[in-house]
Amino acid sequence: MQELRGKTVLLLAPKFFGYEIEIKKELENLGAKVIYFDERPKNDFFTKVFIRLNLKSFIFKKIEEYYKNILESIKKENIDYLFLVNVETVPLKFIEKTILINPKLKVLTYFWDSVKNRKKSLEYLSYSNKFFSFDLKDAEANMRIEFLPLFYIDDYKNINNIENELIYDISFIGTVHSDRYKIIKQIEKQINNNNGLKTYFYFYSPSKILFFFQKLFKKDFKYIEWSDVSFKSLSKLDVIDVIEKSKCIIDIQHPLQTGLTMRTIEMLGAKKKILTTNSEIKKYDFYNSNNIFLLDRNNVKIDIEFFEKKYKDLNDDIYKKYSINQWLKTIFRDENE
Repeated sequence: MQELRGKTVLLLAPKFFGYEIEIKKELENLGAKVIYFDERPKNDFFTKVFIRLNLKSFIFKKIEEYYKNILESIKKENIDYLFLVNVETVPLKFIEKTILINPKLKVLTYFWDSVKNRKKSLEYLSYSNKFFSFDLKDAEANMRIEFLPLFYIDDYKNINNIENELIYDISFIGTVHSDRYKIIKQIEKQINNNNGLKTYFYFYSPSKILFFFQKLFKKDFKYIEWSDVSFKSLSKLDVIDVIEKSKCIIDIQHPLQTGLTMRTIEMLGAKKKILTTNSEIKKYDFYNSNNIFLLDRNNVKIDIEFFEKKYKDLNDDIYKKYSINQWLKTIFRDENE
């Protein structure tokens, strides 16, 4: 990897459970000067809805003014890299103007949403020196897209796995979407029929208004109890505390995604067992049936024996490969290396 010391990185990424802060911090650890801006002009409910529904024309002026101000604030900087992470609103003209004032600029782009879910992401492909996706199928469909799974931060590597301090046999912490709730409730029902297994489930929705409309219009949300959903996300420390006290973590990916979620990679770093609906996990070098149990989302059945087996340690090189440090080194690696 090229030495990042003395290099300036303009990082544009959404605010997403603090991961943007972790990326910035690790880039700085690698020696870079990092200028960070939230890629969204605002994070209020309606702005997010317009962006997600691809109705950006309704907030076009707001986006245009926001990026005009960013351009003004960076015009005296010598920027070496423009790093776009899971962006939705960055105007192509902004990229063009940034390249114009920094002719040697390299544009590096990473998406942790599948192209299938976000077709507009391909607009950034022609502007990118390198373009990465967390979804192997994106890379298989387009030769210009490089496959790169997500990462875990050091907090997960530092989790203690002391047998007598484990409180929960199985835990879930995550946003309510698609059929997640239904699947986890089916798991819970099976667990309740097997005495002795302890659980912790935390369902989160970012907005009461959003959840109200989801219950109104989405079939999978109709039977979700309001009392089961929290509208306040757990802090990073609280999430890590629950995971540290858990033997096994549930991961239910969105049905339209095949890339591995952040939670899955974090559990690799934490050396925790995983129950997942994502059968693509069998293609990864860390797959081990002792540590990972595959769920059929259409016919949910769990095997109690899976919880009785201890986690099996993997080769140290595998844990290193999926760290945030290695993730960034791969993205910023010089093509000539």
